[in-house]
Amino acid sequence: MFGLIVAVKQVYDKYAEDEMTVYAAQVSFFIILSVVPFIMLLLTAVQMIPSISNAQFMELIVGLVPVDYKSLAFRVVNDLSLKSPATMISVTAITALWSAGRGMFSVARGLNRVHGHGEKRWYVVGRLICSGYTIVFILVCILSLGLLVFGNMIQAFMVNRFPIVADVVTHIINFRALWALMILIMFFLGIYTFVPDKKLKLREQIPGAVFSTVGWMAFSFAFSLYFNHIGGKNYSYMYGSLTAIVLLLLWLYMCMCILFFGAEINYYWKELFGRE
Repeated sequence: MFGLIVAVKQVYDKYAEDEMTVYAAQVSFFIILSVVPFIMLLLTAVQMIPSISNAQFMELIVGLVPVDYKSLAFRVVNDLSLKSPATMISVTAITALWSAGRGMFSVARGLNRVHGHGEKRWYVVGRLICSGYTIVFILVCILSLGLLVFGNMIQAFMVNRFPIVADVVTHIINFRALWALMILIMFFLGIYTFVPDKKLKLREQIPGAVFSTVGWMAFSFAFSLYFNHIGGKNYSYMYGSLTAIVLLLLWLYMCMCILFFGAEINYYWKELFGRE
């Protein structure tokens, strides 16, 4: 037990020395800039699923937002459904990829700092790699959203259209939470292994990937409980109409801190067990 406490302190000391909270703030800022176009892109992509009608889509999305924002969400979703998906994707994809790609580039800089390695790739190459991982992040969101939210609709569609794979689809949907968890772990493994400008071993990134996945899910659950039962009204009194943006920024900042702490865990793990 004492050894675990010492290890956690060492990881935290390096985390503070590397100023990971500064990088977390940078990432949060650029991701916040891309939130609106990213959500528009995600909604447009999900809307193109043939088994979901506009009425079902609108009812689901509006049902996910707080009561105070239902009218705004209804107007946004209704306006989105009247526009051409191809046109919306072409416009929002460029905006979202640039902003979110800049955020992923800040992630790369932070991970390079963890491993004591400067960014030596050409700027364009680094931005292209980070934009590629932004696309992967979008796909992860779509897959997770599809499994957790639209699982039953997808199952009904696949069973009706492709009965030969009905059993396989049913098993996947029954364990969709586990599949979503595995997708998130694989995503973190990819970030920790390939985003830094340094050759790293995949197996050495497993501890941080597991920690970040569990940390994100646990913190998101605790943050939701706190907002719904304790702190929601206090933030509303303080920030008024900006409450949703402020809370999103706080949640995202803490999630980025967890991501970088997971990277520090990987570094500690490599130094402790990975030396040849």
